[in-house]
Amino acid sequence: MARRPGEPGLFLALAPMDGVTDATTRELLTSWPLAPGRPSGISMCVSEFVRVTRQPVQPVVMLRHCPELARGGRTRAGVPVFLQLLGGDPEWMARAATLAAELGAPGIDLNFGCPAKTVNRSDGGATLLKQPCRVEAVTRAVREAVPAAIPVSAKIRVGWEDAAPVVEIARAAEQGGASWLTIHGRTRRQLYKPPVDWAAIGRAREAVSMPVVANGDLFDRGALLACARVSGCASYMIGRGAMGRPELFAQARGWRDTDLGAEELAALLIAHAEAMAAEGAELRATLGRFKQWLRMAALLRGDAGAWFEALKRTQTLDEARAGLAQLTG
Repeated sequence: MARRPGEPGLFLALAPMDGVTDATTRELLTSWPLAPGRPSGISMCVSEFVRVTRQPVQPVVMLRHCPELARGGRTRAGVPVFLQLLGGDPEWMARAATLAAELGAPGIDLNFGCPAKTVNRSDGGATLLKQPCRVEAVTRAVREAVPAAIPVSAKIRVGWEDAAPVVEIARAAEQGGASWLTIHGRTRRQLYKPPVDWAAIGRAREAVSMPVVANGDLFDRGALLACARVSGCASYMIGRGAMGRPELFAQARGWRDTDLGAEELAALLIAHAEAMAAEGAELRATLGRFKQWLRMAALLRGDAGAWFEALKRTQTLDEARAGLAQLTG
């Protein structure tokens, strides 16, 4: 199993999704027994982004976003977790990266793809795609700030308005010294609306020598095969597909043939809610995340759709447990 893009074997990363793939989710997905005697199938994770402005980022902030730093930057299952930074000032991004390296981050990921208006208005995320030279400058500053042994990856979209500049953006990241590049196959203007443009990812892959990781609408094995055929990529980052089909990583590696059964999925959802509660999360946050995950699963699985409708007004964790038990009994 490849641990980095470009290595022999299949590379499958868990995507960073703000407010979704937090440390609790990363811990669960990298340790849940989806195939007997096998690991999760996840090569690496990327943390939710740490916002970098023109002031120092405090260590407590990085540890809150990536508590795995206290364990050498890995989940308890041993899967590395890169710390993601988001910002537009090369000097301050470099300072933040230096701190992340000192705290033990096994790698740094640079967010040039977030489409959120609040982020873009604050000179972060996808807004830098409009000026590829800034992607290069930030990447170079971070690359020069951390030891050579620590990879610096970057994540982009295919463009702001359209996919025409994807090659220029990819080359800018490479010239800045990125170890590899993850490309989400949509423009910022699209947000998450269809269609996804895997062909644009392929054009960028052909234009650079560094590994390229494909991202976007990788919801099942068929999508992975189609993306491979269109983009030519052999490395993938899975986000919403991981929430709707957590078994996809194991399936892609040939370790599991079947989809999660209803009882397995219910057990996973309850385990996540119980883990949040055990970590001291408020009930409202715990149930909110439970319903969020259930809704994401409902988009990809027929059984979960009925579950979401039945449980969307659940008020306690006991109600959630009882409801799922009744639905799967």
